[in-house]
Amino acid sequence: MHDMSAYALDGMTAVVTGAGSGIGRSTALQMASAGANIVVAELEHDTAEETAEMIRRLGQHVLVAVTDVTNVESVQAMMAAGIDEFGGIDVLVNNVGGLGPRPRKTTIVELELTEWESLLRLNLTSQFICCKAFITYLIDTARKGNIVNIASLAALVPYETSVVYGAAKAGVVSMTQTLAAEYGKHGIRVNCIAPGHVRTPIPEALYKAREELRAAQRSIIPLGRWGEPDELGRLAVFLASDASSYVTGQTIVASGGMTYFLTKLPQG
Repeated sequence: MHDMSAYALDGMTAVVTGAGSGIGRSTALQMASAGANIVVAELEHDTAEETAEMIRRLGQHVLVAVTDVTNVESVQAMMAAGIDEFGGIDVLVNNVGGLGPRPRKTTIVELELTEWESLLRLNLTSQFICCKAFITYLIDTARKGNIVNIASLAALVPYETSVVYGAAKAGVVSMTQTLAAEYGKHGIRVNCIAPGHVRTPIPEALYKAREELRAAQRSIIPLGRWGEPDELGRLAVFLASDASSYVTGQTIVASGGMTYFLTKLPQG
C-alpha cells in the first residue's frame, strides 16, 4: 500500500481568510479534515462561529479571529492570536475577495476612482498585507511555510465589465510568482488557485432567477457545470501539503476546462 501521509496536514496550523462562507469555509473544513488546526480569519463573527462549529464537529481545534484583512493592525493581531493559541502557523490561505458590498458589473467609463481603489484593496492589497505579515513571521522564526492565494480565471482572460476585479486578481497571480521566486530559498512555497465559476453565495445571488444566463455560462464549460466549493478546498489542501512539495510560483486554473471567456457572451 502506498504511503498517503504526504497529503495530510497533521500537526499543521492553517489561517484561512474569509472562512465564513463559500470557498473559504470549504477550504477550512477540508484542511481540518486533513488534520490541520484552523484559524478562521473572518470579518463577520456569526458566520465565523458557524464554520468553527463545523470544524469542532470534525474533532479539530479551531480559533475564531474576527479580522479585517484590509487593515494591517487587524491582520497582525490575528496572526499573533493564532501563534499564541497553536504555537505556530504553517499555512496561509488568502481567500478574501469579491465585488464589494454592492456587487455590480461596470465598464471603465462608469467606474469611479473610489470604487477602483476599494476593490483593489479588497482583492489585492488584503493579500499583500496578509502575505507580508506571514512571511515576516516565517523569516523571523526560520520556519518553513506555504501560502495559497485565491485569484480568479478573470486574472488570465478578458472578462467584460470587470476591469478592476480582473486587474486585482492579475496582481495576485503576479505577486504569487514574485514571492515564490524571492522566498523559495527560505523553504516558503507560494501558489495560486484561479477558479472559474463556483457555486458560492455571491455568484448565486448575482445569477438568481437568471437561469437562461446561467445556462449560457454552463455551455462554454467543458465539464458542463459550475464548480463546488469543496473542489477548490481539496485543491488548496494539496497545495498546502507535502504532496506538492516541489510546486511553487504556480497558478492552477480550476474552471472545469474553461480557459477563456467568450467576451460577447452576456456576463450579467
